[in-house]
Amino acid sequence: MKRILCLLLIVTLFLIPCSSVSAWTSFRNEEGRSEANTIHAATPINTNTTGPRWKKRFSQSMGSVMNSTPVITEKNIYIVSKNVLYKTDKEGTILTTLQLCASMNSMCHMASDGKSLYIPLGGGLLQCVDMDTMTLVWTSESFGGQSLTTVYIHNGLVYAGTTNGDGSEGCYYCVRAEDGKTRWSYQNETFPCGYYWSGAVSATLPAEDCLLFGGDNGILVSHSLTSDQVYDTLDLSSITGSKGKIRAGITYDAASNAFYTTSNNGYLYQIRMGENGNFDMVNSVFLGDSADKTVNCTSTPTIYNSRIYVCSYFDNAGRISVIDAGTMHTVYTATTGTADIKSSPLVSTGYATEENHRRVYVYFTQNTLPGGIYYIEDSSVAESAEIKTLYEPKNNPQFCLQSLAADTEGTLYYSNDSGTFFAVHEGFAANDILPSPSPTTPADSSVSPNMPADSINKTGTNTDPSLSLKPDNKDLASGVSPKKKLRPGKPSRIKIKKKKNHNGKYKVTLSWKKGNHSKKTQIKIKGKKLKTVSGSKYTLSLKKGVHTILLYGYISPSQKSSAVRIRFRVS
Repeated sequence: MKRILCLLLIVTLFLIPCSSVSAWTSFRNEEGRSEANTIHAATPINTNTTGPRWKKRFSQSMGSVMNSTPVITEKNIYIVSKNVLYKTDKEGTILTTLQLCASMNSMCHMASDGKSLYIPLGGGLLQCVDMDTMTLVWTSESFGGQSLTTVYIHNGLVYAGTTNGDGSEGCYYCVRAEDGKTRWSYQNETFPCGYYWSGAVSATLPAEDCLLFGGDNGILVSHSLTSDQVYDTLDLSSITGSKGKIRAGITYDAASNAFYTTSNNGYLYQIRMGENGNFDMVNSVFLGDSADKTVNCTSTPTIYNSRIYVCSYFDNAGRISVIDAGTMHTVYTATTGTADIKSSPLVSTGYATEENHRRVYVYFTQNTLPGGIYYIEDSSVAESAEIKTLYEPKNNPQFCLQSLAADTEGTLYYSNDSGTFFAVHEGFAANDILPSPSPTTPADSSVSPNMPADSINKTGTNTDPSLSLKPDNKDLASGVSPKKKLRPGKPSRIKIKKKKNHNGKYKVTLSWKKGNHSKKTQIKIKGKKLKTVSGSKYTLSLKKGVHTILLYGYISPSQKSSAVRIRFRVS
């Protein structure tokens, strides 16, 4: 009888619908295991019949608009645009929305553990949202700056990083998935840097598991998963003799038992770890043909069947390189026109068999108009390939920084900088002729000096919606240029110095860099206004304990930036 009851219970559990079973959990579907950014479904390969099953533009703002990378489950799709989280069904119908506490930055690589979403937002915030109920669970403390890294989840902990506009300052941090409480925060005091488009991955080692991540100082870090302890660091310029920034994630490959990443000066690295979390052996290969030509690479490598696929920009042309993981020698490269390729390649193994030498299709986007999908066909015996066009939007052309996602049916998903989200599959070519709003360049396309360099596309248009200046439609219709209304930027580079006074209190001095266009900075503590100062320094007296201070960029009472929240302990 007990066996029958157990069997009935198991069957019942399998029959309970679970809308949060994830098919694509994060940017590149990175979960710390082998075969990240690969999909085993049969993806579209026929250009003539491929088109959007559906497409949707969540924001009607003019100019460039960025969406987050999607999280895709069996039944639903989750995507952020500006400061709103959207939950749609697989046909693109919006089911519900949730307003978030801040806008996303120019990139938003959220992640899911199957029941919750962890969303990185402006100001160095992380918000946790219940996927089924679309309700807020918690908001982390503010770590400051922009949230441009990939969120990584492992054993109940969530990892992400922050950066300022030029990548010179930031931190990497760990919070608990259950309540958002901070476990640790890391900054390199000797060589400070931001973490800009980079990502982390866990390494399972005989003696001590660790977290690997890199930043704009070109240094790889091996860090404890749970505590504020660094096991080892490695300056990649010591391997190549050339200084570069790590603006890519890290990929693990079980076959070679190694980790792979790139630096923006055009090198691919193979890293093997020692048992105590130390860097044991590192190999590298240059992604260009000659050292006197410039290479730029922000692409995270994808690995399948001992072949590494990575995109770059070499000698004024986009290219994809195919590299042997065993020898770290380039098998071949395929080159496109003058388009930079920022994306990380998606590899489809849905057609691979022993008979066709494990034929795969490798998809990527290009950072140029019209912002479509391109691919190569490769196999274990291929020695060359031609870049082919799979799909190019007719009504929503724009530049494209994003990589592709896929579901178990083989549908490809991505957004270009028009803010349009595409679900692309074979048999839907006719759908692309439907009318749809075209992107329009803003009348004011001036670039904020605090804006990240990579948030500006080739046309000079700002691709970060949280920083864009929106023209008035009425003025455009009349042909009159709208008057620019300045938006004060947030304070940045905030530093705190503490000194104990004789009366038991502490003298706390705040210093900061004023936000763009901000004439003053307004300071609040415990919800009360302290001071509106024209300088960049303020000293106050505080008791021992934990304090939260808010700083606003300020022009007038009606022209204030959103708050930068600083939480710190005085002791």
